[in-house]
Amino acid sequence: MATLSQAGNILTTHLARYPALAVGLPLIGGFLSSLPIRAHVKEQYNSFDKPSWAPPAYIFPPAWTTLYLSIGYASHLVALKTGPSIAPGIRDLARTGLLIYGVNLALNWAWSPLMFWKRQYGAALATAGGLTTTAIAMSYFYFKVDNLAGYLTLPYIGWLCYATALNADVWMKYGQGRAADSARRMSKDAKGAAKDAKRAAKDTVEHVKDKDL
Repeated sequence: MATLSQAGNILTTHLARYPALAVGLPLIGGFLSSLPIRAHVKEQYNSFDKPSWAPPAYIFPPAWTTLYLSIGYASHLVALKTGPSIAPGIRDLARTGLLIYGVNLALNWAWSPLMFWKRQYGAALATAGGLTTTAIAMSYFYFKVDNLAGYLTLPYIGWLCYATALNADVWMKYGQGRAADSARRMSKDAKGAAKDAKRAAKDTVEHVKDKDL
């Protein structure tokens, strides 16, 4: 436990001292995690039957690069609040936020291989859910110690919500197992109910018009 705590203290010290390290950490980790799937991700993504709101494949590299830069610099700002001259309460909040950030990065780097290499869409969806949840928690603690750091996480959270919804759509269409089968049945039933409701509303409107005539 002491060793883990010491490692955390060393990391936060370096994140505060070296902005390039703070910015480079998510970028390098994201690059390395994508290596196993880099040659096939575009082809696989384009093969999906995607919803109309899905972005084209070329959007992802610049989007993730920008977001990694943003959360990396945010971690630097928060790490600055872990120094000995900072009030203990603020320092503890900053360290908690950075601990959650570490968990978030681990989930982030695990997501692409699960989604595009292992094709474990259910596991990828669970990871995306954890990723979004930890990002929200991280943002909460960041806002407690540095407003700019908190604001820098908001585009990341928005993108994660979007990516999670897209992952859910892929899982419902291509996922294996009882949960995916149940989700497909529920989606089909919901669409059928929506069509029936729309048809009933249309019939009601026409009936009212005929009655007025």
